[in-house]
Amino acid sequence: MTVLTTVSRRRVGRSALAALTLWLAACAGEQALHSRLDERGRTWRSLDAPLALARPAPRFSRAARDYLYLAPLEANNAGARRHYLWVGLGTTVDRRWPWAAPADAAMLLLTLDGTPLALPLDDWETAEGAALYRASTPVYAVRRASVTLDELARIVAATSVEALVVAPDGAVAEYTLWDGRWSDWAAFVAGTAADRPLGASR
Repeated sequence: MTVLTTVSRRRVGRSALAALTLWLAACAGEQALHSRLDERGRTWRSLDAPLALARPAPRFSRAARDYLYLAPLEANNAGARRHYLWVGLGTTVDRRWPWAAPADAAMLLLTLDGTPLALPLDDWETAEGAALYRASTPVYAVRRASVTLDELARIVAATSVEALVVAPDGAVAEYTLWDGRWSDWAAFVAGTAADRPLGASR
């Protein structure tokens, strides 16, 4: 009887510790989780706002910058969950002239504490996902990158994150963090992990 009681206490202790860990992770990010049901019956989970990364564009103006906006998303379709990075490409430069047109984006390359994570970029199939976030500067393209929940957790936990956007022709543009923190995604990771069915890999 004593042995059973001890085992039960250990199990309760482990459960409480796991719940506390998730709660602390959620508190680490200041952004709140939001859920939205679209016309197709999918539930989208998102945060308040994307992170903003920037790179100077001195060719056009001393104060000109191009921006990269990143944010996590979950699409839940009758229990089938997929996770994405919402990727917005913005600029403060007037790119209407052909010679100033920005390069398209084919891949997002994140380097997490020295380890590369290559994420191919795709167009959104529908407008719902693309419209879930708003950027603070004009956005000329919105893409998505499929990720796993574990990869999102690695991004949140990394002490160093470098971000590169690779164009179809191989040209590379480097962006640095401008507004927000990678740890702001902790609430998304913790909340989504808490709702993940047992045995789920995403």
